[in-house]
Amino acid sequence: MRAVMRAIMNSVGVRAVVGLASVAALGLGCPGEKRAKSSDSARAAIPVDTTPTDLSKVQTSLPPAALDTFKGPARAVARRSAGDVVREPPIPPAPPALMDAVDRERSFSRFCYQEFGQKVDPTLKGGVAMVVSVGSGGITGAKVASDSWSSRDAGSGVNRCLDQRAGSAWKLAPGVVKAGKYVVRMTFTGR
Repeated sequence: MRAVMRAIMNSVGVRAVVGLASVAALGLGCPGEKRAKSSDSARAAIPVDTTPTDLSKVQTSLPPAALDTFKGPARAVARRSAGDVVREPPIPPAPPALMDAVDRERSFSRFCYQEFGQKVDPTLKGGVAMVVSVGSGGITGAKVASDSWSSRDAGSGVNRCLDQRAGSAWKLAPGVVKAGKYVVRMTFTGR
């Protein structure tokens, strides 16, 4: 029992000596106060000007300010003369016959939304505005013109799917809709 007590006392004593030696080494090796003294002497060597100055009386050699010459972008004016560019009229909304074709194939657009959108982001919501081109034989093309997705990454997957498949998925009988371009708007929610 006494041997065990001596061993404990010796280990405690060794720890105390090691701890004191560590503190002493840190105290002697820390040059913090030496830096403070040297930096104070360096500051004292630089004279500081504390004379009050009224800056409103200081003369400058700058040129006078130029007038504001900013002009906004020029507005393009549509002209009807030869050689001038004529702006296209806005694209009209889809007529009822075209919207009926889109509604008949709702499963196609739902597939794009679920497979390429909700699998990336289950909370995806938003919509697209597609420009659909109709020719004499029916739909000739469809492309997403703008979107309003809650997630840019998931929405871009849906847009790619719609771009690739909408033109062939939507069937329109020839002559039912006048040839031209139309806007088809679709909204998608998590339901």
